[in-house]
Amino acid sequence: CSTPISFWTVEKFGRRPLLIWGAFGMMICQLIVAVVGVTVGFNHTHDIPNPAGGDPLSRSNNISAVNAQIAFIAIFIFFFASTWGPGAWVLIGEIFPLPIRSRGVALSTASNWLWNTIIAVITPYMVNKDEGNLRSSVFFIWFGLCTCAFVYSYFLVPETKGLSLEQVDRMMEETNPRTSAKWVPHETFATSVGHANGGKLDLEVVEDVERKGSVF
Repeated sequence: CSTPISFWTVEKFGRRPLLIWGAFGMMICQLIVAVVGVTVGFNHTHDIPNPAGGDPLSRSNNISAVNAQIAFIAIFIFFFASTWGPGAWVLIGEIFPLPIRSRGVALSTASNWLWNTIIAVITPYMVNKDEGNLRSSVFFIWFGLCTCAFVYSYFLVPETKGLSLEQVDRMMEETNPRTSAKWVPHETFATSVGHANGGKLDLEVVEDVERKGSVF
């Protein structure tokens, strides 16, 4: 239910702030979960008898700390679902130059699912008691990745709100991501096709249309 919020925020605040603050929020949540877990939370447990028999069950020494971890994991999900979850898909559809846009989006999508698969496969081995046994310490790794996302967003993600695809290409040529939000288009679409002089097309455009059969 958090994702629909982004439908409004991505146009109200823009792509760049959404990803920067989303990454920052996720980063803080992961750090809190990790610190609480290794100090007083999930990493500190004791065994209790299993009512059904068999192997004993693990019980946390501090239930409140574990509840706090769960709460911040839920907050993390909120940050992701309302920022990076939908926002990244919006951005990748806008930032690639027109000649390679389809290939860029395809590679981005493939990369997304590749890393989703890798994380889904390796995480159980990282946290299982008989394997990596990282338990809550694994959140330090996720914190590091969210930090990378924050730095990446701040230095490399441009602002594309309110721009056409052609204007995004021009903006990328004339400015850098950190100042992209201040970039203003120099001309309108009508001007670019010569349709701004009293509602009449320029002679060159008319001749071009007659030759190609289209204004494009």
